[in-house]
Amino acid sequence: MYKNKYINFFLFIAFGYSWVIWTTLYWWTDLPITFIVILGAFGPSISGFLTMYRLRGGTGVKHLLRNSIQFKMSWKTYMIPLLLVPFLFLVAYWWTDRSGALIVREPWRIVPYFLYMLFLGGTLQEEYGWRGYLLDALQSRLSPLLASLTLGVIWTLWHTPLFFMVGTGQMNLSFWAYGLAVIAYTILITWVYNGSSRNLWSAFLMHTMFNVMLVMVGFDVEDGYPIGFVHLTITLWTVVILVIWKTYGKLNYEPLEEMIPTYPSVTHRIREGKE
Repeated sequence: MYKNKYINFFLFIAFGYSWVIWTTLYWWTDLPITFIVILGAFGPSISGFLTMYRLRGGTGVKHLLRNSIQFKMSWKTYMIPLLLVPFLFLVAYWWTDRSGALIVREPWRIVPYFLYMLFLGGTLQEEYGWRGYLLDALQSRLSPLLASLTLGVIWTLWHTPLFFMVGTGQMNLSFWAYGLAVIAYTILITWVYNGSSRNLWSAFLMHTMFNVMLVMVGFDVEDGYPIGFVHLTITLWTVVILVIWKTYGKLNYEPLEEMIPTYPSVTHRIREGKE
């Protein structure tokens, strides 16, 4: 299920599609930068669907789609992206001693920004790949923590072209601070994702809220050195250390049955009285 050739296939498509779209359209066309970024960001999800189709055909594709609309989760799972994530951004905001952030002036904008970020701001374009396929593939062969660190590095590197494109949010950020923040947040997403029995909707919420709060707080548009984003990075890693300590590094990981079981599992058969 998680052979190296499939992981390599996924990475080749994810990086190849996004980097080719971003670089060619940015340098050789006059299209709006927002359109270029949105179009190129579909790489990971396209790759996720293609990889699952290669593995399991239509069943794999249906699994990804079905797993992303499992809205029934515990209230604790919902509270992490909807309350804890905004709180962490606000801590960094207060620490930076800033004023005038959009979340303070017009907090109602969270709703439209949430919808935008969910559908066009990165979540749908990426999560069918990063968490829909790659995280499970990595966790099948590495510890949850090491799998998250690996995915965090991959996710950071995938964004690299955006740091050289005028008009992107990444253009105004420190690459090392951004990378450390992405790696830390990847660990938090893994923690929530595993804790929800690998419900992809939980990863959707985590990804969306990070992007929403980045706009609402505005660390990506700071003048001069982006100290606010550095403070956010430190805040995220503080929470990550606590999560690692509390979960003994397992990040709520529990081995589940085959992602798309071919035959009824022994557990299922026992529950039905067949074993």
